[in-house]
Amino acid sequence: MLRMKNLIFWTLLLLTWVNLSNNAALNEQKKEKRNTDTQGLYSTQDDVEILTVENFKDQIYGNKRAWLVEFYNSWCGFCQRFAPSWKALATDVRDWKDVVAIGVLDCSNENNYPLCRDFEVMAYPTLRYFHENYQEGPKNFGAKVHTGSDVNEHRRKLLEVIVQEQSEGRGKMYPNLLPYNSSSASDLFESVPENVKYTFLIIQEPNDFLGQEVAMDLHRINDSIVRYAFNNNTELVNSLNVKKTPALFVLGRQDPLQPLSTVTADRDGYKTAMRSFLISKHINVPLVNSNKEIYTGKWADSQVPDMTAFLQEREREALKEKIKKMGDVVFQMDLETALRYSLKREVASVKEITGEKLEALKAYLNVLVKYFPFGMYGQAFLVELKDYVTHSDAVKGADIAKIVKDAEKEERQVFSSPKQWLGCKGSSSTYRGYPCGVWKLFHYLTVNAADSTSGLKGSNPRIVLDAMHGYIKNFFGCADCSNHFQEMAKKREIEKVSSWEDSILWLWMAHNEVNKRLAGDETEDPEFPKIQFPSKERCKQCYESDDSWNRPEVLLYLKQVYSSINVRYIGSDTRILHLGLDGSLSSNSSSVCTTGSNILLFIDKELINKRICIILIKYNGIRDFCLGPLLTRLCAVLNTF
Repeated sequence: MLRMKNLIFWTLLLLTWVNLSNNAALNEQKKEKRNTDTQGLYSTQDDVEILTVENFKDQIYGNKRAWLVEFYNSWCGFCQRFAPSWKALATDVRDWKDVVAIGVLDCSNENNYPLCRDFEVMAYPTLRYFHENYQEGPKNFGAKVHTGSDVNEHRRKLLEVIVQEQSEGRGKMYPNLLPYNSSSASDLFESVPENVKYTFLIIQEPNDFLGQEVAMDLHRINDSIVRYAFNNNTELVNSLNVKKTPALFVLGRQDPLQPLSTVTADRDGYKTAMRSFLISKHINVPLVNSNKEIYTGKWADSQVPDMTAFLQEREREALKEKIKKMGDVVFQMDLETALRYSLKREVASVKEITGEKLEALKAYLNVLVKYFPFGMYGQAFLVELKDYVTHSDAVKGADIAKIVKDAEKEERQVFSSPKQWLGCKGSSSTYRGYPCGVWKLFHYLTVNAADSTSGLKGSNPRIVLDAMHGYIKNFFGCADCSNHFQEMAKKREIEKVSSWEDSILWLWMAHNEVNKRLAGDETEDPEFPKIQFPSKERCKQCYESDDSWNRPEVLLYLKQVYSSINVRYIGSDTRILHLGLDGSLSSNSSSVCTTGSNILLFIDKELINKRICIILIKYNGIRDFCLGPLLTRLCAVLNTF
């Protein structure tokens, strides 16, 4: 009996241990996946420190060192160009990382975006400096830092911030980076720790950063310090007999001041001279990190990083080819993903929405309620969101995020598609995606607004264009893109659009203008070149004999491509879009419906004229009957392939 109890005990103990081990392994896998997912444009191979919502507060608040953080968005073309020079900065100043860290946080990561919203990050890239022992507070968003044009300017702008910090009494973990203003070199050891045996003095131009750079580079050598003075300190310069700057001197506690010669009059040359002097005095000098090649060009001219690691798995390549062959089509998945992103990542990123932004949001939601292709519960969600915004004088972005997050629950049956791109998917995660989705969304809205309301007296044919203009101006995350669109809207006189057909064509011309400007740009997806749409291969009749546009044919083509009946449903659950009469995924309200559903299995798709579907769906009363959801689902099936 006792042996049996022991056997049971050890068996249970073993099972418990195995379970805990499996859980630990699973947690590690999840953690590793989170780390991989949050790397964005940067990886652990870079010298930058990757921040996420999980480690941001622990690293930033109460830390003994300072942080210079880039808030970026992976799909932003400017961020893609900026990344090489930011990696270069992190490598260039890695000897400073014990006092100041170079960090990055990807705002396009869904887990991180509430943090970006709380810090009121509205454009990318955004640089913020957080001084040592930084404390959390309602308005403590860090100090804004302007981007430099290259790694050298990044470094100098950081040094400007550090000097300003020390002038305000902070930054005491840094070496003294304030200029030496005494008229005599004899004061160089004033207020200097006793362990310091030598002080180096650099005489430089007021706009030079040589002294500050070298002081930071060598700050971990305990036996010496580096100071700098400007050459407009006339008395000091004359006493040292300085004829040319920059100039280098060294003063020992027991040795007189003496000049030091350098091979080159730059940062590396001065560091080499100082190290050689200290080694000759038998002073321990830390090893220098091995040279690592960094990008030194202007970041605006840099190549977009190689993102081949983000290419889809082999099985998705077949789907991608199939989608390409389908031509100019719109997918429900892309429309829903664009909507989710715009509400959760852009609208919700604004901490408090008031005034012009609030009016722009109302206009945007108004056109979504009227024309977005949602099912019963999706439509109810948009109406709920519109009502909430309409009856508020101020809306919190966090509340918008909560409403959308709740709507994403599977039981709500609001979204029919997973949160991913299909037709707008690029060859890597930094290409296409949301910018493509926004264009698709507003093209769809202009066409369907024209189709639904062109016969109504007093209706506004600019309803979608105005909503788009307000949205791009107030919420679009790419500040440069937003400015370009506003300038284009003014130049193309968007306010003079006076008909529904003109609204469709105006957006088409605007889109082609953007494609022309970005063709050949570094942010262009090589697998999806930015051409003038539609191509001659897709719509030969859209071109005249001299290759000019045949606008009536272009209009017909746009109406066909972006018509609600032409939306494709690959990857979407059409049952959510076309629910049964009782609001369930499968209605058994009558034998007619059941019989009709069975008939669908035997219908030859090739024998059905899609024009029948157009007539059925546009008939207002059809959805009130059992056959309505059945026929609309049939049309959805036809458009799936």
